[in-house]
Amino acid sequence: MKKILYILLFCLAVLEVRGQQDAMYSQYYFNALAVNPAYAGSRESLTLTGLFRRQWLGISSAPVTQTFSAHAPDYRRRNGFGLTLINDRISYLGQTWITASYAYRIDLGKHKLAFGLNGTVFNWRINWGQAVLIDQQDEVPGRYGDSYWMPNVGAGIFFHGPRAYAGISAPHLLMNSFGADGPTVSLGSTNSSIAALRRHLFVMAGYVIEFNPDFQLKPSTLIKHVYGAPLEADINLNAYILRKLGVGASYRTGDGIVGILEYQFTNQLRAGYAYDYPFTALRRYTSGSHELMLSYEFHYKNDAVVSPRVF
Repeated sequence: MKKILYILLFCLAVLEVRGQQDAMYSQYYFNALAVNPAYAGSRESLTLTGLFRRQWLGISSAPVTQTFSAHAPDYRRRNGFGLTLINDRISYLGQTWITASYAYRIDLGKHKLAFGLNGTVFNWRINWGQAVLIDQQDEVPGRYGDSYWMPNVGAGIFFHGPRAYAGISAPHLLMNSFGADGPTVSLGSTNSSIAALRRHLFVMAGYVIEFNPDFQLKPSTLIKHVYGAPLEADINLNAYILRKLGVGASYRTGDGIVGILEYQFTNQLRAGYAYDYPFTALRRYTSGSHELMLSYEFHYKNDAVVSPRVF
């Protein structure tokens, strides 16, 4: 019974993001620290970002994700440091990541190249007490829940300049496996594991086309790969008006479309909203997914006031 429930719950976690076990973000370009440690310090200030995502509105026990990140460069802008907290829940399966990131940044004139590493403490848990049993005679294992804490590490590269960025990352390189004897951590899968957190590979890139100081277009993409799942890509196009209002749309391969709205209240405060609508059979049961983002930047005292960046 316990093995069957483990397998079913991990299948649900995979279905949540079409094969990904990491949390999904539609506004990933303002939350890139969650997938690439080399992004730490890239905004040249202490940056705090909060994100809340509710998936598949109208479906009971659908995924809910909360994310908080903070990152900044050191005074000389040579090193970047970051902290990310992620809580992801679907039904009575929960996952939490606490990640510390470091980036070594190389100055290339108007551009910078960063190499990043992260260390993560990962928690995977099941609250069996929330299980809805069809057969009340079923024996539910660990009635009060199972919870495992495991370490992991990741790496990434991030290149950016005034108008462009590109990066590649694997936020967790180790394999966290869950077997009958409890959790294990290894460089590869084990035959005895019931389920495992697979390695994820992320590739991102974007370019800002400036027609005049009051109008910009930013095409961008995020490509996601995990073993055993189809390759997935977010293809985005955002327009920025008067350096204040951002309006955009995304196409997520094999999934649906996304509408995005952003507003830059000040040079430091930005808010964003994304609405996802699926093309899959899920559209019969849900009105879509909603995502809110809020970001604030604390500039250093000796910084000149600059126009807000759009990535």
